Amino acid sequence: MTLPFSDIAPLDKSVPGVQPIEALILPRLPVLYAKRAARLRMLAEHNGAYLEFLASLVEAQKFWLEQHPITPEQAMPVTALMGAGGLAPVKPTQQLLATTPYWHAAFKHFVHTLAPLVSEPVASKLEAAVHDTPEQLATKAAALFNQDYAAVDAGVAVLLWAALSVYWAQAVALVGVQKHTAQAHNEASCPCCGAPPVGGLVLTGDREGLRYLQCSLCETRWHAVRATCVVCHATQHIDYWTFEKTDAPIQIETCGDCHSYLKIFRQDRDPQQDALADDLVSQTLDEALEAQGFARAGINPFSFPS
Repeated sequence: MTLPFSDIAPLDKSVPGVQPIEALILPRLPVLYAKRAARLRMLAEHNGAYLEFLASLVEAQKFWLEQHPITPEQAMPVTALMGAGGLAPVKPTQQLLATTPYWHAAFKHFVHTLAPLVSEPVASKLEAAVHDTPEQLATKAAALFNQDYAAVDAGVAVLLWAALSVYWAQAVALVGVQKHTAQAHNEASCPCCGAPPVGGLVLTGDREGLRYLQCSLCETRWHAVRATCVVCHATQHIDYWTFEKTDAPIQIETCGDCHSYLKIFRQDRDPQQDALADDLVSQTLDEALEAQGFARAGINPFSFPS
């Protein structure tokens, strides 16, 4: 099976004239998962077994998506949190997380599928989490939403977030962009779910040169003007860093005003890049910028901060 060039649907060529820049782009989730898994396996050839494990996790997400698509009723707890008319989305409460069994079931499926692929100590922690009560799972999930990453075992956190992500991404997609107008209320967080970005994508194809931020939870991409800090919106002291030549496919954008940084994935230079996958193999860039006092404006849910 030949996959589409991109998980982003092409523009409607039947519409005459220059089309406006889309505030939001929702991915074709089955294509996104398939391409991400393939990218992880390709990168794993030179970057170790963890990326192979993550490829299997993404394939498990795709399987769950296709075998257990959510219903509008199941999506309601998430869609009720989404901001309307430019209002910021609301963070889920611990009670909501405890009473939404869809993602609990997805997490347990991921553990049963992936525990045989990891070491015995890691597998033991994963299997112990399977026996958590809904309230205990919700406590862990709430810690991740509150960016208290140290409160959750690293291996458990990755699978928990993957389960939350496959739930949130479907719920947001059911609402659709027509019913949710994204305003630039806070470019440092997703206008659909409030999660931080993984990084920025400079797109190719129909949208060549436009920058969108990639959500770490619901997979939404939201437009962000280039050469503008996504944290403080300053434009005067923006710099770009790379270890390679100036046209490298991965760059880091830094802000000299608030000392934040964002990793930029130039799909116009390498269309096969995936923000989550390629971030993992370019973390020496992060280390170099953090050593200079810059703080990352985002997370990678495959590698939560310690």
